[in-house]
Formats: sequence, C-alpha cells, structure tokens
Amino acid sequence: MKPIKLLLIIVAIFVMNSAYAVQYKFVAMDKSIYTRMCVLAGNNEQKALKTTLRRQKDNVRGLANSTLCNGMHIANFAKNYNANMTFDYLKKYTYKHNLDKATNITIKDNVTRTTENKSAEEIILVFVGR
Repeated sequence: MKPIKLLLIIVAIFVMNSAYAVQYKFVAMDKSIYTRMCVLAGNNEQKALKTTLRRQKDNVRGLANSTLCNGMHIANFAKNYNANMTFDYLKKYTYKHNLDKATNITIKDNVTRTTENKSAEEIILVFVGR
C-alpha cells in the first residue's frame, strides 16, 4: 500500500509542476492556409489540423513534407512546441529524413507575467507566417 501512496504523491507533484510550464501563443502573420496549418499544429489542435489537411487538393503526405513553419517541417514545429498529439499524427506522414532528432527553438518575443500566488507563468509569443 505504501508504494502506491508514494507513486500517487510523485504523480501529484509532477502534475502541479506542469501547471506552471511554459505556454506558447501562436500569432499568424498572414491568412494563408499554410500559416493556419502551422498555428493548428503548434496549438496541438489535432482534429482541426486533420480536417484542414484533408480539405486541401494535395495529399496529407505531400503537405506534411512540403509545409514549413518558421523554417521547420510542420511535424518538427509541433514537436518543438510540445504539441504531442499533432506531432504523433504528422510523423506518420513525414519522411524520416525530414524528422529532426534534435531541433532548435527560435523565440521572437518573450512575455512574462506573475500570477496572484507569486509564481511566474511564462507565456511565449511565436509569430508564424511571412
């Protein structure tokens, strides 16, 4: 019984720490469909991204390998910003040579605010598009 209690306490600590994790806010710089796909991928909106990709004339594999978000393939873009659901969906369609094993994050603007309980919640604005 004690190992279960210990496990629950550890899980609770990790959940509480993730509440103060970095949040990304994606700002579209234009109204192109590719920018929309990048914003959806970064925001981890898997269902909306699937719908948008399927409505295009190109096939999903072609779009996953040709769409670049801030200089990265769309799957790598999702991975960089911890959008795991969209990354898992896109990596099935992305060629292995287009998937980066180690990628870099470029941040164009950084805003920090403090909540009432004096813990810093970092919000990072990411500008997507041309």
